[in-house]
Amino acid sequence: MKKVLMLMVLGVSALVAADGAKLYGAKCAECHGVDGKDAAISGKAIAGDAAALTKLMGYKAGSFGGDQKVTMQASLEGLSDDDLKAVGAHVGKLK
Repeated sequence: MKKVLMLMVLGVSALVAADGAKLYGAKCAECHGVDGKDAAISGKAIAGDAAALTKLMGYKAGSFGGDQKVTMQASLEGLSDDDLKAVGAHVGKLK
């Protein structure tokens, strides 16, 4: 019974896991472009940024961002840490 319950929990977790591409499309693509290559307001493209998750977490915490901090905090509103991990991984894969 414990094994069945554990498999059910893992299955549900996989179903609700954040989809980085969808979240990126909904929250980021407007400014950064579908491929992450638009310079956006910051003047920098984000495609392939290996530090994207660190930056996203910093924006959310308010410890990173300079002039863009308020804009990014608003954009990230409602996203969980798992969502940010998914978005960060997606950004890292963009080329």
